[in-house]
Amino acid sequence: MALLGSEESSLVGVGIGLVALGAYLAAFVVIYYNVILAAAANEALQDRTPDMSAARAVARARIPVIAGWALISALVSLFFSILRDRGGIAGQLAAGIGAAIWGLVTFLVVPVIALEGVGPIAAVKRSGQLVKERWGQQITGNLVIGGIATLVMIVGAAMGIGGVFLVASGSTLGLAGGAVLAIAGLVIVVGAAVFSGATRGVFGVALYHYVTEDKAVGPFTVDELASTARAK
Repeated sequence: MALLGSEESSLVGVGIGLVALGAYLAAFVVIYYNVILAAAANEALQDRTPDMSAARAVARARIPVIAGWALISALVSLFFSILRDRGGIAGQLAAGIGAAIWGLVTFLVVPVIALEGVGPIAAVKRSGQLVKERWGQQITGNLVIGGIATLVMIVGAAMGIGGVFLVASGSTLGLAGGAVLAIAGLVIVVGAAVFSGATRGVFGVALYHYVTEDKAVGPFTVDELASTARAK
């Protein structure tokens, strides 16, 4: 019985490790393609023909930075998740506030990485500086693009976790069904993240130009970009 329990614990540990690795790789892929999108959107929003080869070259040149930012994002998300799950009501409140602040501070990280080429930590600092200087750290709900995508990602994550536990059951049916469920969950999470990231990516590039150059690009007007935020 003890040996059986040990084997089950090992399987669960391996499953959790695989989920963590999958989450990191998914974050890396999403950020990588968001950087490509940001580089291409930067051209399109300024009435220039986007060169996808050049945009991909930008992302390839930023791979170490993207890897670092994916790791930071994953660790911060894990921290808030643990705080939310184990901290009771106070932990849930702190995690919610912390995640909201983190989202505001890092909103322009991808455009900064794509257009300035700085490291991941410097990109976070630069994004936070730009947001603070322009808006006093408070952005309205117009920046909260992707609420539906977030709900879809939660469903996908739940499917992935359920798949891990099915795999950990050790049965043939559990292994097969769990693997399919985990893969489907991962695909849903990645798809929702890509959609949400793409939507915010284009707007983020426009907002980046507004913040750094005080001008509107693409279909956006200065008033529209200014109305996305208000001072405290």
